[in-house]
Amino acid sequence: MTDLDFDAERRLFLKRLAGASAAIGVSGLVACVQTKTAPAPSAPAPANDAPPPVGTRGRLGELETVLLRHASGSSAAIAIQGAHVTSWKRANGEEMLFVSENSPLVPGQPIRGGIPVIFPQFASLGPLPGHGLLRTATWDVAEVSRDPSGAVFALFRTRDTEEMRAVWPHPFRASLRVTLEEALSTALTIENTGQEPFPFHAALHTYLRVGDLRQVTVAGLEGARYQDRTAKSVERRERRRPVAIRGETDRIYMARPDRLRIRDESRQRTILLDRAGFNDVVLWNPGEEKARTKSGLADGEYLTMLAVESAQIVPPVQLAAGSLWSGVQHLRVS
Repeated sequence: MTDLDFDAERRLFLKRLAGASAAIGVSGLVACVQTKTAPAPSAPAPANDAPPPVGTRGRLGELETVLLRHASGSSAAIAIQGAHVTSWKRANGEEMLFVSENSPLVPGQPIRGGIPVIFPQFASLGPLPGHGLLRTATWDVAEVSRDPSGAVFALFRTRDTEEMRAVWPHPFRASLRVTLEEALSTALTIENTGQEPFPFHAALHTYLRVGDLRQVTVAGLEGARYQDRTAKSVERRERRRPVAIRGETDRIYMARPDRLRIRDESRQRTILLDRAGFNDVVLWNPGEEKARTKSGLADGEYLTMLAVESAQIVPPVQLAAGSLWSGVQHLRVS
């Protein structure tokens, strides 16, 4: 990729972030406007002039999903429970996200894999259930459409409920916009609808599917400070360049907003991860022992996944009454 290509992509990425900030109050742009034209029997329009269907409904186990399809041939699936991305396939059919075959796919149970939405608490860093309140929440499908660039998207919305307020007494609205082209962008927006400020963590807990974890490296974390959650969150500095995954890994890399390059040597591909609004990165893999005893993964699955999470944890976001916060991540294969 040349510098000019990168600059153009960065401008598009930041433009979409600006759009995500308005997602709660604006339903989005509709790119396809129907117009009436006189029939021309002698010269019918070619069938491929019509844009492909943007999205349909499907099912994953007992969960209802929204299926997105892009003109390039790429596709994505999002479970309406949790606004949870469960699949991102390239045009060649290659699946990029990991979902465990042991994952319960039933209402009320979180999915193990894909891209869970984490809010307002990361993991066990607070009094709430692990990873907060939204993974099994009911979300509304606000819009499924195509934007002016040709990308297709689905917009989901949810808000606080009486049950949530019983354990976390802060009114809020949340939206998640999933945008698909050859790449996949996921934008989370939180609005404080109450009268008092509140703190929160947020993350997109992205489980990447890899060919062989032992041949995966992550570049872009060199020199970063991180909390090692396998060692009581002791703070260390990353000395490796790039980072290889050896054994159980659970780290919060702090204030590291730069592009990451996840190299999957066994599949001869590099995944580029760009972020805005999320300054932290979490790397997680349970390792062989915990994969067997505590992770809920099937035998050997830990070698086929790596969680690379866009996050804002240290420090938490402090959101004033009536204010919005947005974070977005952009994944593509180079």
